[in-house]
Amino acid sequence: MRTHPSWSAVLLSLAACGTATPSPGPSGPVQPPIFTARPSLAEASRRFTEAGCQPGQPLPRLSLVGLDGEPVDLAARTAGRALVLVTCSLTCDVARRQQAAVTALQRELGERAMFVMVYTVDAHPDGDACPYTGVPWVPAANTRDAVLVRQPTTLAARLELARRYANDWAGGMAVFVDTMDDASWHALGQAPNLGLCVGRDGVITARTGWFDADNLRAAVDRLPAR
Repeated sequence: MRTHPSWSAVLLSLAACGTATPSPGPSGPVQPPIFTARPSLAEASRRFTEAGCQPGQPLPRLSLVGLDGEPVDLAARTAGRALVLVTCSLTCDVARRQQAAVTALQRELGERAMFVMVYTVDAHPDGDACPYTGVPWVPAANTRDAVLVRQPTTLAARLELARRYANDWAGGMAVFVDTMDDASWHALGQAPNLGLCVGRDGVITARTGWFDADNLRAAVDRLPAR
């Protein structure tokens, strides 16, 4: 299993924090953190791989809007096309670091599959609880990249951050935004930078808990030809 350097920081942070407690969600209600104890790297990776929609299942209908705030029907946009879907947020240091690889894969396979970034709840807001640990956790890379921002509490604020991600990191790739009930994030398994390959019939053929270019390339290669 491929490891990601940022999860070493995760484990050190969780060790210092101990058991997390529920924290207010973006819209106010209390929601439990994803990890309530100190997960190992293997536990965290496994959770992001195994939670949410899985290969062999249809991609759920996602509650998304465009960067202009207008509703997006992803199923209609991808009808008859394969899809590679990757989740992200401005404060997810892993998503920012891996975006260049996502963009490169789109250049390579863009004629065979539609590529979409789905902007979800921010992973590491500054001054608010991390949705994964229930306590504040800001990676050093966020200071370096000047992405010290609060967790959005309105759709307008989330759209502002999503537009910033699209302009500064996504390289012209389509970015759609989860609504403030975080319905798409929950349906997709709450992973901050997962990758999905979806066939032309709308059925998921591959899932990577973290975006993995090699696995997703292989998944697209396995799709039947037209």
